[in-house]
Amino acid sequence: MRIPGSIAPPAGVAQLLKQFRLRSGLTQEALAERSSLSVEAIRALEGGRRRSPRSTTIDQLGVALDLSPTERQQLTDAAIRPRPDSAVPQQLPPAPADFTGRVRELDELVRVLRGDDDSLAVIISAVGGMGGVGKSALALKAGHLLTDTYPDGQLYLNLGGGDQSPLSTADALAVVLRSLGIPPGDDPGDVRQAASRYRTALAHRRVLLLLDDADNLEQVLPLLPGTRGSAVIITSRRQLTALPGVRYLGLQVLAEDEAVSLLGEIAGQDRVAAEPEAALQLVRRCGLLPLAIRIAGAHPSGGEVGGLALLADLLADGDSRLDALSDGVEGGVRATIMLSLRALAAADRAGDSRCAEAFPLLALFEGDHFPLRAAAQVLQLPLDDAEDLLERLVDVHLLETPAPHQYRMHDLVRDVGRALASDGLIAEARTDVWRRELGCYLAVLWRLSELAELPPLKDSADWSAGAEDLSGVGDTADWVESELENLLRLIRKAAVGGREDRLTAARMALGMFHFSMVVMRFAVARDALAAVVGVLDEADNDLDDQLWLALGQVSSALEQPRRAVDCIRTALPLARARNDVTQVVTCLIELAYALVRIGEPAEALEMVDELGVLVPSERKVHLEAATQLVAGIAAGALGDLAGQREAFDRATTVHHERGSGRVPMIHQSQMGMSLVESGQFDLGWQLLTEALERARAADRTLIEFDLLSDLGKGWTLRGDHHRAQEQFEQALQIALRIPSENQEGRARDRLGRTMLALGKPDEARAHLRRAIVLYQQVADPAADEVQELLDGLAVQD
Repeated sequence: MRIPGSIAPPAGVAQLLKQFRLRSGLTQEALAERSSLSVEAIRALEGGRRRSPRSTTIDQLGVALDLSPTERQQLTDAAIRPRPDSAVPQQLPPAPADFTGRVRELDELVRVLRGDDDSLAVIISAVGGMGGVGKSALALKAGHLLTDTYPDGQLYLNLGGGDQSPLSTADALAVVLRSLGIPPGDDPGDVRQAASRYRTALAHRRVLLLLDDADNLEQVLPLLPGTRGSAVIITSRRQLTALPGVRYLGLQVLAEDEAVSLLGEIAGQDRVAAEPEAALQLVRRCGLLPLAIRIAGAHPSGGEVGGLALLADLLADGDSRLDALSDGVEGGVRATIMLSLRALAAADRAGDSRCAEAFPLLALFEGDHFPLRAAAQVLQLPLDDAEDLLERLVDVHLLETPAPHQYRMHDLVRDVGRALASDGLIAEARTDVWRRELGCYLAVLWRLSELAELPPLKDSADWSAGAEDLSGVGDTADWVESELENLLRLIRKAAVGGREDRLTAARMALGMFHFSMVVMRFAVARDALAAVVGVLDEADNDLDDQLWLALGQVSSALEQPRRAVDCIRTALPLARARNDVTQVVTCLIELAYALVRIGEPAEALEMVDELGVLVPSERKVHLEAATQLVAGIAAGALGDLAGQREAFDRATTVHHERGSGRVPMIHQSQMGMSLVESGQFDLGWQLLTEALERARAADRTLIEFDLLSDLGKGWTLRGDHHRAQEQFEQALQIALRIPSENQEGRARDRLGRTMLALGKPDEARAHLRRAIVLYQQVADPAADEVQELLDGLAVQD
C-alpha cells in the first residue's frame, strides 16, 4: 500500500508471487502442478507464512511463470532477509515454537494485515476468544510473518485487560511514544495531546502495533493510528466489534486433529502415536483449549507408560481436572478464567459485577445448552434483563451462543463456575436453583397445553405459572422442540429425586404427552413417561393412572400394541379406584383399540359393551366418536362387516352433527385401514388416500408416515408387493428425516419382508438386520420376531 509522498517498501515474496501468478492466469493449483511444488507450498508463500524460499524453489517458480531474468532477480532479492536496523523497534515476543494448526485463521489475519486492497483506512484486526484459546499466540505468529510488510517497526504492548488494574491509556501512550523515540510532552497525563503526538509520529511510517489483552474500547481508541500505512492487531477477551473499521476474528477452540497435533508437539509425537485413543480422549477432556492441552502435555504422568490414558482418567472429574490443569499460581486454566471473572467483578460498568455474581448460578446448568427463559427463571430476572446480562458474559467469552436465545459454557469455564458455586452456595440454595429450572420447563409445557386447548388435568391450571407471556401454539411448540434433550434429562433426574422433584417430573412427563399430541410425535414422550411411571408416593398417586394411560397411548401410536395393552391394563383399575368416569372411558377406548391390534377383537368388544353404558353419561363428542370407531374396528376384525360400517357411520355422524364437522384424520386413517384389512379395499383406499392428502397439507409428518405404512400393508394384503415396496420406501425416507421418533426400524422391517416376497433375499436381510439393531436400541420386542425370521432364512439357505 503506497503512501502519498513516501517511498514504497520493496515488495515481498508473497506480493510478487501473487502478482506474477495472476498475470500468467494460473490458479494456485495450476502453478503447483506446473512448478512441481505442493499446493500448500504455494499457499504458504503467497500467504506470507514462508518468506525466504530456497533458490531451487525460486528457479522452479521462474520456469513455471516464464519470468524474465529481472523478475527472477526481484524474487530472489525479496527472499533475502535484510539485516534489521537497530534503530527500528522490534518488540514482538517470540511466537510459540510449537504453534500448531490455525491455518485458515492465520491466512485470514495475514491477508487482512498485508492490506492488499486499496482502502484508505487504517488496518485494524481484533482477535477475540476465551482465555487460553490462543489469541496472543496467533497474533504473534502473524506479526512475525509481517515484519517485511511493516519495516518501520513492530511495537508490542500488553494492556493488562485481564488484570484488576489494566494499563491506563495515558501510560500506554507514554510507552509507545518512548518506543518510537518521541520524548514525553509537557503533560504526560494529557491523553489527547499524547494521542496527537503519537499519530503524528506514525504518519508516513509502516509500523505494526500489537495491543495484547485489551480491556475495552475506550482503552484502545486513542492508540489507533490516524493515517493509513500502519496496522494494529488487538487481542481481547471482549468482543471489540464496535471498534470503527475493525476486522474481527473470533477464535474458537481447536479442531480435534489440531488439538492432538498440539499435544504431540508438547508431550512427544511418539507418545501420541502409541496411545491415539487416549490422546483424543485427553484433548477432549481439555475442552480442545490450547492452554489446557499445553499444561496437560507437560504433566508428569504423561511421560509414563500408558500415561496419556492415566491423565485422561484424571481429567474426567471437574475438580481434579482444574487441579491438574493448573501450572502454578499464575497461568493455569483456573487462573486464566478467573481473570475474566475478576475483571467483571471489579468493573465500574453498570451490570458487570452482577454478571460475576450470576456466573456460578449459570454454571449449575447441565446439558449441551440452556435457554434464555430458564436462565431468567434461575436468576429471578425479567427476560430482557436476563438477556442483557447473558450477552455481557458472551462479550467476555464466558458464555457462547449456539443459537438465538440459547447459551452454553465451555466445559472448563463451567468447572470453574461450579467450583465457585460449591464454595459460595449452601446445598439448599443449589437445590432452589435446580427447582427454578424445573419450574420453567413445567410452565412452558403446560402453557402449550392451554394454548392448544387440550383437556386440562386437575390443578394443572397452576402449572403454567410464569409462562403467561407465551401466546402462540407454534412458537411455544418450537421452543419445546428445541429443548427436548434438556427436558428428558431433567425429567429423568427429577424422577430419582425427592418427593417434590418426583411429582414435578410426573407433571412434566404428562406435559410432554400433551406436546406429543400437538406435534404428533411420540418417541420422546414415551421416554419421559417411562422414566416416571411407578415413582410417585402413595399420597401423590392420583396421577398414576394418567401416567400409565399416557404411556399406553404413545406406545400404541408408536405401534407397540402389546406394551400399550400392559400399560392401559395397569391404568384402568387405578382410574376406577378414583371414580374418574372420563378416565375410565378413555382407558376402555384405548385398551379396546390395542386389543384389536394384538388379535383380541372379542375382548375388545367387551370393552365396547361397557363403553355403551358409560359414554352417554359423559356427553363428550370425542368420546362418543372414539367409542363408535373402536366398535367398528373390532367388528371388522371379527368379520362383522355390517356392524363395522354401521359403527363407522355413527362415528362420522357424531363428528358432523355435534363436533367439528369433519372426521379427524387419525380416525379417518384408522377407519380406512380397518376396511382394507377386512377386504373392503376400494372404500378403505379412498379414506386412506384422502387422509394422506390431508396429512401432507397439514405438514403432519408422522401421520404421513403411518398412512404410507398402512397403504403399503394394504398392497401387501392384495399381493401387489411392488406397490407395497414403493409405499414402504417413501415411509423409510420420512423415518430417516425424523430419527428421534425411532420409526426407521419399523420401516426397514416392513421393507425387508416385502423384499423377501419379491425374491430379493440379500436386500431383505440388509433391511432386517438393521431393523433388529434399531429395535434393540429402544427395547422393542419386535427385535426377537425379526431375529426369528432371519434365523429361519438361514436354515432355508
